[in-house]
Amino acid sequence: MLSPGAVVGAFGAPVATETVVEIRIHGNNSVPDQEVLELAGIAVGDFVDSAELDAVARRLATSGRFETVEVHKRYRSLTATDRIALLIVVRERPRRLDRLMFTPILRYDEGYGISYGLGFSLVDIPGQGGRVSVPMTWGADRRTAFEVERPFGSEAVGRLRGGGSSGRRVHPHFEVEDRRSRVWGGLERRLAFGVRAGAEAAWEEVVFGELTDRLTRVILDLEYDSLSGMFPRDDVKLHAAVERLSVAGHAAAIFRPRLDAQAFKGVGGQAVVAARVLYEGASAPLPPYERSLLGGLGTLRGWEFGARVGDRLLAASIELRLPLSSPLATGKTGFLLFYDTAAVWNDGSERDQWLKGVGVGVFLDLPVIGSVRFDVGHDLRGGVVAHSVVGFGF
Repeated sequence: MLSPGAVVGAFGAPVATETVVEIRIHGNNSVPDQEVLELAGIAVGDFVDSAELDAVARRLATSGRFETVEVHKRYRSLTATDRIALLIVVRERPRRLDRLMFTPILRYDEGYGISYGLGFSLVDIPGQGGRVSVPMTWGADRRTAFEVERPFGSEAVGRLRGGGSSGRRVHPHFEVEDRRSRVWGGLERRLAFGVRAGAEAAWEEVVFGELTDRLTRVILDLEYDSLSGMFPRDDVKLHAAVERLSVAGHAAAIFRPRLDAQAFKGVGGQAVVAARVLYEGASAPLPPYERSLLGGLGTLRGWEFGARVGDRLLAASIELRLPLSSPLATGKTGFLLFYDTAAVWNDGSERDQWLKGVGVGVFLDLPVIGSVRFDVGHDLRGGVVAHSVVGFGF
């Protein structure tokens, strides 16, 4: 006999379902909880499986009321695994007057500094779900941009994007002002098995010190992302891309492959081992402003961001992440231990020596706000460097 919540599959076999006994909603300000539940199409007492949870997230995302949606399940106990609590985390579209929205901008880019500004957006233009944005920033990154995006398709959840920008900031390695004007367009589309494909074409004018170049670039990329929630476990993320870069006045184009592979594995309790391998290549010598930057959170902690540059970069990292908060908590806090190694080298030369960094970090992970992380790394040569970032992951 089947349990009350069981579902019979196509071949007569029961499909495991779980009963929703509690629903918690976070991140909604102007949209009441009851309206969120109506949009989600879920209620306490419903029987759900993984497909229904995906459908809940999809219904909220397509409602047009939220910029991001996450749906997580939590077991009420270690024994009653058929009774779950649902955690729905949403981020509403910024407050708007009719279709006009204003969004403050405040961010920190390692190696560059703090940028601040304001963004203006018109939503549902062009078309439902579309957006026209004009972000403007000052400080470390002085930039003005015009951006347009529009969804197309339904199940595939594809998007068209384009725009133009003009800005300048100081290169962290050469300490030279990098001024760029750019016009670009691209598209992305969801494929089978959770794979996303994208393409982008751009034209740029770069003024780098006394050097002035005009570039065209075409980028094709594929991404597979199975990360679940803000603290991934037993998940992988793969991103592969190839770029064709043409510099006016140069005879041949430069091809730049890039591979970023990340894996996360639970190793007992809440502990997670996270590993990453990053490769950035080039088929010919690159202009100085396009070379890969070594150092910092993204590649080699214990070294300043942009400590070294090269046409090619290879980096690897491994972390042991140890949450201290309860498994049922909506956010996570904890600490981590890490080991990084990386090298950069120029086209036509031998790979540079491997540089290394070790250290510890702490993280605070909260719904809606996101993650805040502080790492302190040692370069094994006597130097210590602190790194901070809003956001988690590598």
